[in-house]
Amino acid sequence: MSQQAMQEERDLVPYTAEGVIQAARVLVVAPHPDDEVFGCGGCARLHVLAGAAVDVLVLTDGSGAGVPAVRAAESVAGCAALGLKAPAFWAYPDRALGFDDHLLQGLSDRLQQAIMQGGHDLVYAPSPWEVHPDHRATAWAVARSVRLSRLAGSAVRWAAYEVGVPLWPHRLVNVDAVWADKRAAMSCFGSQLAFQPYDEHITALNRYRSYTVSGQCRYAEALWFPDEGALQAVESGRAKGWPHPCMPDLAKQP
Repeated sequence: MSQQAMQEERDLVPYTAEGVIQAARVLVVAPHPDDEVFGCGGCARLHVLAGAAVDVLVLTDGSGAGVPAVRAAESVAGCAALGLKAPAFWAYPDRALGFDDHLLQGLSDRLQQAIMQGGHDLVYAPSPWEVHPDHRATAWAVARSVRLSRLAGSAVRWAAYEVGVPLWPHRLVNVDAVWADKRAAMSCFGSQLAFQPYDEHITALNRYRSYTVSGQCRYAEALWFPDEGALQAVESGRAKGWPHPCMPDLAKQP
């Protein structure tokens, strides 16, 4: 049996924390009212400070975990704490995105139209490794809309963020300078924090992300940038879930 050298840590995980991702027009896609803050609130704030135009889009009404009007108001307040304008609310039924082919196809088409009309060159959305079906459905819809937008001439990129499940990061963004702003934004979601301390979970996750960049920052947001092959893999893997890169045989596990 031939032997191959084991990859070093730096081949697998970033060992540098970056500043703001370069972009002129940014679209933040949130499956529910709060994911825009918990998932990439630090990055969104950095884009605002860098002078980029940032639009926020919340896909579902959040009715699966609260009153839609309350959750929308919390999202507006959270975005304001980050210097973002109020989100657009598309009000799809909560927990419905991944279970209706017609709805999901229409959502993806609508996202592509938003990307093209808005001239967005960077889209934030959840990673395909998330557990919540709305998050995974959003990843599928964004993967397809980004791929089709590129075919139509757009240079848009997808920056996948993490909320409920750690992703396999390509880049770590230093959010120390805007951490107080993200904390303030997370505190706006009182209806959700009454269920459990999501703000503490995200704080722990962002703190953990400094593990490989110790000394460079205390808090970082992790991002995954799929290439063309990965975009197609996310699309094709919708039904069975998308395997983690370190577990390609995940579907075969007992």
